[in-house]
Order: sequence, then structure tokens, then C-alpha cells
Amino acid sequence: MNFKALTHVVAQNVKRSKKSFLMSGFGIIVGISTFVFFLGLGEGVRNVVLGEIFLVDQVEVVPKRFDTGFTVFSGGRTLDDTVVEELNGIEGVESVFPKMKFTFPTRGYGGKKLFGRQIWAEIIADGLDPALVEKDLSDPSVFQDWEATQTCSEDAACPAGRRCTNGQCTKMTCQYREQTYLGDCPGESYCAADTKRCEMPIPVIASNHLLELYNGSLATALGGAKGGAKMLKLSKATVIGFQLNLTLGKSFLGRAAKSKPLTRRVKLVGFSDKAIMVGMTMPLAYVRRFNQRFAGDDAAKTYHSIVLKVDDQTRVPEVVQAVKEGGFDLADSTENAERAANIIRTVESVFALISLVIVGIAAVNISQMFFMIIYQRKREIGVLRAVGASRNDVRFLIMGEAALIGVVGGTFGVLAGYGGSRLIDYLATHLPEFPYKPESFFAFPPWIWVAGVGIAVLFCVIGAFFPADTAARQDPSVALTQ
Repeated sequence: MNFKALTHVVAQNVKRSKKSFLMSGFGIIVGISTFVFFLGLGEGVRNVVLGEIFLVDQVEVVPKRFDTGFTVFSGGRTLDDTVVEELNGIEGVESVFPKMKFTFPTRGYGGKKLFGRQIWAEIIADGLDPALVEKDLSDPSVFQDWEATQTCSEDAACPAGRRCTNGQCTKMTCQYREQTYLGDCPGESYCAADTKRCEMPIPVIASNHLLELYNGSLATALGGAKGGAKMLKLSKATVIGFQLNLTLGKSFLGRAAKSKPLTRRVKLVGFSDKAIMVGMTMPLAYVRRFNQRFAGDDAAKTYHSIVLKVDDQTRVPEVVQAVKEGGFDLADSTENAERAANIIRTVESVFALISLVIVGIAAVNISQMFFMIIYQRKREIGVLRAVGASRNDVRFLIMGEAALIGVVGGTFGVLAGYGGSRLIDYLATHLPEFPYKPESFFAFPPWIWVAGVGIAVLFCVIGAFFPADTAARQDPSVALTQ
């Protein structure tokens, strides 16, 4: 029996017994819709948790930590340029990016235009290589070290507040004006009190977590303070370009003993998940210079962590093992990412197993249905064998009907699962805002659709195999005479 004839007979048989097939296909639809729904939910949660909250394509290394039972303190090897070279030699590591924190007190003030009042706060800041976040910024050129020597051919090639002198950009002198910091500097540059020269604002980036934290909690808390103005929730577009004044070397908690405090202005230029969770992140060169000024040479040479970009996520475990063998520990963010990935993987597996059990029960039901159908078609099958149909033709006929049930049931199951996800997303729009609330709780990569229909067909064919084999083995003469 050729494929065309087989397809024609399968379609006729399914149409003739459509009520039985519909009842059997219902279990397949329920199982596949559950399978697709939970897999889509798992992928959506994975995208948020491992794509925004934790990063699974990088390993952050910190000095070895020791737990005494009362406290945890860092010890072991200091993270410096020698360690950076060593970690860069680990197989599977694509690139290495050191990070350095402020090691001196700092406070910030400003924000009247944005918040309606002046805000003062302790500042936590760190620095990293701009190359680590260049893909996160629409214009990576804004996140750079403006203090670095820049060559030029004319004034237009220099940043605001600088002139082209002997092929290099040099800072313009200015007349400092108390409180305004504007002086006579052009563009975004301002007049610094200590240098009496035009300075460009230090570019900083913030974590997406910080914006989520503000909109989810801080805006309500600050707006509810006695006599406080109502604090509006902020979007990225609203705060990009926001500027703040920093008093470096002095804060509410104390001041640096090595050098006099100075004031600098910072400008928010973007957001990145690689930025410090709570605080601001600037180009590493700024932090290095400030640490040297306020804390000494050792502080300017010591990193608080080193980020390793891994060329393939599957190689993360071996990179982690090499890091630990080298006498270092993993940052909490990396360990939490591993735990989160394992939890999500376990939950996905449990839900997928439940869905497959439902589909398996449906396959058993299909098997029983085909045994009944074969009994009813015993004489018909005998006629087919008598006119030349082989045993394999009978097998393919029965399993072809089962495969058709799988295709139809799987397709409807996939659509039902997707429809359920859209309904949940619609209901979620009425929920109050909370940190990292996604536009959709689901994600459906193409393989989910293929897997849904494929598993439906596979289980249906497996369920029909034994009835098909029984039908193929029966004796035509006995089938025609009984």
C-alpha cells in the first residue's frame, strides 16, 4: 500500500469513528496544553530570574572567605593585576573585567528638579571596565573616562569645556561661582571649585534592580514621609541624563584622613545588570584615581571582585571549579544564580513530568480504544489481508490513525496552552506593580511548539503499537469465518 492510499484510508477511518477519536484525543489535548503552559511559564521565569536578576553567563570572583561561626571575613590572596592575568588563562574564559569599590566615604545631594526637593544620601559606588557594559548602552561612547588624554585636531573634537592645544584636549579655566558650579563653562561641563577648570560630569550607570526597588518601595516610603511631597514612579527615559553632586572624601559617617574632600558631578547615562545592585557604577579609571587620592596606592591596586565572561554557559561549572582550586570564592550573585538555575530546572522538570503522566494516561486510553476498534473491524482487516495487504500495511494503517490523533490533539493542546498563558498575562495586568514585573510571564521558543506536537504523536503511536501489532498478526481466514 503506497503512502497516498494509506493516507486516504486513514482519513476515512478517522472520519468514520470520529466520536471515539475525539474522546481519546481529549486526554492528549489536556496533557499537551499543560505541558506547553508550564514549559512556557518556566522559560518566562528563567528569562527574568537568570536574565535580569541573576546573570548565568558570567562568574564573579572574590577573595577567599572564612566563616568562624560568628562572622565571615575575607582573606587569602588579594585581587590585583597578577590575579587578573591568572584568571584570564583559565580555559573557557573569554574575557576578564576587574571591579573596584570606593574605599572612602562619599555623600551625594541633588535631585530637586526630579523629586521636587533636595535629597541627601550616602553613596555606594564601584567602577568597572566600560567594555563590560557597552552592549547594554544605546551609545557606549558616553560611558568613558573623560580624564584620559585625548588627541585632537580642532576644538570641535574635544569634549565640552576643553580646547585643542598642541594636538591634545586641555581643560579650560573658569570662574567658579558658589553653589551653581556652572561658571562660564560651555555645554554640560561645569566649573570645579578645587581646580577652577571646566570638568565633564562623571558618567555613571545604575542597576535595573535599583529602579525597580525605587518604584516598588522607596517612592511609596519617601512620599509617605511627614510633610513629604508625593514621589512619582520613574522610568528609564525619565532619569537618563539625571545629574547629582558628590562630595568625595566626606559623608555623614565621617571623612577621609588622607586628602581634603572635593566635589564632582555625576550624570546617569544608562542602566545595566552588571552595575552594582544598590548604588552607582562609573568607569574603573575614576575609582582608581579617587581611591589613590583618598585611601592610598594599595587601595588603587586592589580589586574587590573580578568578572569572568565565559564563552559557553555549559563551561561555567568547570570555570567555577578552576576558580575554587585557585584559592578564590564566588560572589554571592554567582552562587545565587547557580541556586536559582537549579531550582527553576527542578520545578520545570516536575511540571513536565506531571504533564507527561497525563499524556501517558491518554495513551493508555488510546490503546484500549484501538483494541476495541480492532475487534469491531476484525472482518474488515481480514478482507484487507485477503486482497493483498501485508502485516506492515495493517500496522501502518492503525498507527497512522493514532499519529493523526496525535497531530490534531497536539495542535489543539499547544493552542490551548498558549491561550491559557495569554489569559494569565491579561489577569496579571490588574495586579499592582512589583519589582521585575515582566510584560509577560511566559516565553515560547519555537522548540516548545515542536515538542508539544511531537510528544503527542509519539505517545499516540506508542499507545497504538500493541493493538496494531495484534491486528497485523491475526489470521485472515479466521477473521472472515468467525
